[in-house]
Amino acid sequence: MEKAFEISLLSYGPMLQKHGIAYHEVNNMLLHGTPGSTDGWVLYLSVRTLDTVVLLENLLPLLKENNTPFSLVKNQLLQYQLNAGAFGEELVGKVITLFPKTTQDAVILAGQINALSSNYSGPVVPGAARIGKILYAPNPEKLPFHIAAEYRHKGKLPAILGRYYVPVQMIRSSAKGDIYKGVNIKGCAFNWCLIKQGKPSALDDHFGRDMKDRLLWQREVLEDIAGNVPTPRFLDFFERRDHSYLVMEYAEGEPLGLKVAEVLKGRTWLALNTEEKKQLLRWYLGALEITGKVHQKGYVHRDISDMNFIILNDNRLCVIDFELSYSLTRQKPAVPFVLGTRGYMAPEQVQYAVPSVKEDVYSLGALLCFILTGKQPADFIEAQPQQTMSKLQDLAEPGTLSNIVLKCLDPQREKRPEVKELREQVLDYYCLLN
Repeated sequence: MEKAFEISLLSYGPMLQKHGIAYHEVNNMLLHGTPGSTDGWVLYLSVRTLDTVVLLENLLPLLKENNTPFSLVKNQLLQYQLNAGAFGEELVGKVITLFPKTTQDAVILAGQINALSSNYSGPVVPGAARIGKILYAPNPEKLPFHIAAEYRHKGKLPAILGRYYVPVQMIRSSAKGDIYKGVNIKGCAFNWCLIKQGKPSALDDHFGRDMKDRLLWQREVLEDIAGNVPTPRFLDFFERRDHSYLVMEYAEGEPLGLKVAEVLKGRTWLALNTEEKKQLLRWYLGALEITGKVHQKGYVHRDISDMNFIILNDNRLCVIDFELSYSLTRQKPAVPFVLGTRGYMAPEQVQYAVPSVKEDVYSLGALLCFILTGKQPADFIEAQPQQTMSKLQDLAEPGTLSNIVLKCLDPQREKRPEVKELREQVLDYYCLLN
C-alpha cells in the first residue's frame, strides 16, 4: 500500500549517552537522577518535537552541570502522542520535567533555561503557570519566579473576539483549543455561531504544522463544499495572542452518539422494537448519504464518528469537523494530517497510507457497530474480524447488518464496499422491517 509520507523518528536515549548522562526507563519516559525535592518544585519544558534535538544539545550540559534530576519523553513518536493528548490532557506539553532540589535552585534554573530557550515554542501545559517561552511551573497562589509581563495575563477571553463574535458558553476545553458557542453580531445579525480555537503549537507534526494549519485547511474545505454538503457554513478566521480562531455557523442539535444512546437506553439491537430500529437506521442512512456527498465533492472526511454527525432540531443530519479531510482531486494537503478518533480510524490511516474513500467506509462500519451495540468501537472491535463477528452476534442479530459491519471493517480496504453499495444494503434491510 502506497504511503503518503515516510518519516524517521529519533530516540532521545543516545543523546543522553552522548552527554554522559545516566538514565533508566520508566514507562514512556527516560529518568535521570532521583526526584525528591523537599520544596516540592517541578518545572515543565514544553517544546515542539522538531525543535527538541537542538534544545537538548544546549540544555543537557546545563542539567548535567547542575546535577538536576529530570525526566524526558523517550522518543519523537511518543512526544507527538504526548503533545496531542494521547496519554491524557494533563500531560500535554510535559516533554521534559525538571526536579530542582530547592526553591533557590528552581529560580536559578528557570532563569538559565529562559535565557537559552527564547527561540523555541511548545503547546500550552494545562493547569500550569507559564514562566517563560517554553517553561511552566505548577500553579500555586504564589510563584517565586520572575514572570515577564507577556505571560502574566490569565488567558481569559475578551468580551468580544474578532470584532464580531461574543463567546457565551464553553462547549469543550482541550489542549489543542477550546470550543465556544457564541453570538455573531456582525451586521446586527445576532445569530448563534461556533468559535473553534487553535492553541499555539498544538498538534505539532514532523512537517512544521500545528493547529493553526489544521484550522486554515478546514476553512478551505468548508468554503469549497458550501451548498453541496450539509455542514455549518464558514464565517471567519482570525488570530489573537498566538491563538487561531475559526468561526462557523452553529448547528442547533445534538451529536448522533447522544441521540443513539437515548434510543438504546443501555440496550442493544436485539432488545429494540421495530420503530426504534427504524429510527436508528434512518439516522445511519442519513450519515451514509452525507458521506456520499462528501466523496462526490472529491474529499475523504477521515474522521467519521458518532460525535461528528449532528442531529439537527428538525431531525435532519449534518456533518462537522473537516480538520483531517483530504482532497482526492487536488491531492491536498500534500501530507495528510494524522490522528483521528480511536476505534473509527482505518488501519491504513494509522499507517500513513495515501487516503482513499475506503477509510470513510471503515469508519461507517465502526459507526454501524456502535449503533447496533451501544459500545464504542475502540472498546468493541477486535483485531481479528471473526472475534468481532462473534461478539456482534451475541448483541445483534446474525445476518445482514452484522455482515455489513464486517465487510466495512475488512483490513484490506479494496475489499470494503462502496458507500453507494453500503447504502443500498442498509436500505433493503430497512424496508423489510415491519
